[in-house]
Amino acid sequence: MPHSLRLRWVALAATICGSCAADEPAGGRVALAPAVLGDLTLRAWSDGDVALEVGGRVLLRSDGAPAFAVSYEETVRSAFGVWTFNQPGRTVARPGGSVSLAVEGDAAVLRARGPEGASTLRARRVSADEVELRVTVLSTTPARELGVRFACEPTSHFLGFGEQYNAVDHRGRHVPLWVSEQGIGRSPARRNAFSGDHTTTYFPVPFFLDPRGFGVALDTDSRAEADLCADDPAAWTFSAQDTQELVMRLYTGPTVPAVMSAWTRLQGRTAAPPAWAVEGVWLGVQGGPAPVRAAVERARRFDVPVGAVWSQDWLGRREFGAGNVGVRYRWSVDESWYPDLAGLIRELGASSVHFLGYFNPFLVPEQDLYATAVRDGYIVRGANGMPAVFPISVLSGGVVDINNPAAVRWFQGYANRAMDLGLSGWMHDFGEWLPHDAVMSDGSDPRRSHNRYPERWQRAAREALEARHPDGDWIMLSRSGWLRTAQVSQVVWAGDQEATWDDDDGLKTVIPALVSLGIAGVGYCTHDVAGFSGGPSTRELYQRWVELAAFTPVFRTHEGLQRAANWSWDRDDDTTTHFARFARIHRALAPEIRRAGDEHQRTGMPIVRALGLAFPDDPRGYDVRDEYLLGDALLVAPVVEMGATSRTVYLPSGAWFDVWDPTRRYEGPREVTVEAPIGRPPVFSRAPRADLTAVR
Repeated sequence: MPHSLRLRWVALAATICGSCAADEPAGGRVALAPAVLGDLTLRAWSDGDVALEVGGRVLLRSDGAPAFAVSYEETVRSAFGVWTFNQPGRTVARPGGSVSLAVEGDAAVLRARGPEGASTLRARRVSADEVELRVTVLSTTPARELGVRFACEPTSHFLGFGEQYNAVDHRGRHVPLWVSEQGIGRSPARRNAFSGDHTTTYFPVPFFLDPRGFGVALDTDSRAEADLCADDPAAWTFSAQDTQELVMRLYTGPTVPAVMSAWTRLQGRTAAPPAWAVEGVWLGVQGGPAPVRAAVERARRFDVPVGAVWSQDWLGRREFGAGNVGVRYRWSVDESWYPDLAGLIRELGASSVHFLGYFNPFLVPEQDLYATAVRDGYIVRGANGMPAVFPISVLSGGVVDINNPAAVRWFQGYANRAMDLGLSGWMHDFGEWLPHDAVMSDGSDPRRSHNRYPERWQRAAREALEARHPDGDWIMLSRSGWLRTAQVSQVVWAGDQEATWDDDDGLKTVIPALVSLGIAGVGYCTHDVAGFSGGPSTRELYQRWVELAAFTPVFRTHEGLQRAANWSWDRDDDTTTHFARFARIHRALAPEIRRAGDEHQRTGMPIVRALGLAFPDDPRGYDVRDEYLLGDALLVAPVVEMGATSRTVYLPSGAWFDVWDPTRRYEGPREVTVEAPIGRPPVFSRAPRADLTAVR
């Protein structure tokens, strides 16, 4: 069969039905006898076209046999946790020409053969809501990657791919999937040594949901790529650097909730934090006991409900230069900074305020962990047998070999000592920096270990936390992930946004990140108020970020890299008053956030929902990036434009009441423009909300 594309799907659509499998379409094509197993039907035509039908619905179809293999030479560069993959000489082999169908055991099997080699696709029902597809390709040139290619319909849409910052529906985009730093700054016009781009992310996941009622996942730990009707508007492709077999999972719906339920059985559904972590704000405070006490006292005076203080510098403070401050990379308290941390934690506990700390997996020569890690084999090594050391920021170091059970126990010893001091949990940072060419202690493939590293790093912490607190009274705040990571995660934050209004990496990117995390199996999500890098933040930016945080499952502040220059909740009385009101609004929302969290545990539906998840029959909402549903009862449309005092909101179908003025009732679907001064972010409810209106 020629390998040029043939757009025949208008004719094909008319031929696919339960009673016409043997028809002969126009143009002389002959329909092969279909392979049928229950409600699963695999169809093919004499020219190689293929369709997969489930329960009478055509979910996938392909112009020619769908399986392909890719050959190339590859060079990989990494800098500051961001990877670049160059693949010159990229050649695609898509065997076809001769196709056959058969039922073999419990699978419907398609075989294709042609000058470029041979391919096999096996489809079988593995549950009432999932079809497993296994693809192999024997090509005439050695393959570095296997993939599938299917038709891009006018109604095809692609929500998901893990945490994404610049889109919700990815139709028309190319999405590489590899655990990475987001990058500090993502604007193509302002590149620097730490930059990412619009696809770099801490938490990529090889899964998408089509709101028509099905989902697709690649079951792989290898680097993956999706081309979503970008290079060719008539087709989407999904591939991974698996050379023996590509495993794809098709979640058959037929509804979005059914897809989410089935998909999150594989991906996981994040654990619920304790009630205090939802009801109260987590105040990010650094500097030792005096600033911590001052922050808690000011919060008390302004009636700010505080669930926790989290102090990342309990390990010590690092000056990065240019006014940027951070933490020392170690795993034990800096007693010169916090001389009696256990006493401080007991003091906070008397006021029902918990203390949270910080860990990351870096091992740096200047700290006491490094020598032990090198001596005992706890650090990841390179091909030369020496520790794999790389630039981190203003220092260099390596990472703990999380595949080594002894290294895991070593870390957990430090985690237990932290809990001995009274820590209720910590930010469990990073997880993206494992070198692609590392030598792992267990001999595993470093590329697959790279994408699994977040899950294993988080599992090490969760095991220690659950052993100490079997009642669930613990916190693990993480940012990185991959396939199956939601099985071990608890609270996930959106990473290191810039403290700006920037389209590429500022406040505007938080909402796409939160809703896409929800599709990736994350229930309890959060973000830094008001950003981490860049800045400094202003009063207006800070207050708008606070308004977003009030309608987020976990409300948490961060002082940011520019700690002294950034605006903060305690900078002046007006800012604190605004902060306190929205913290109390968040407290009022806590019961329904927790109910939505319970629903997440039961069904896989997230707490923060993209409009396309909540209203799958409304294409207008698929790529809305500045609104979301909190549970199923509130539509939140934060102000993300500097200087704006009003904004236009898209309301899906149904009745919607302005939370701040319940006499204003709107009937969707429609756009409305509403006043939105600081202190009144647009929020709409299914019914009047006197509880929120009354908060002052």
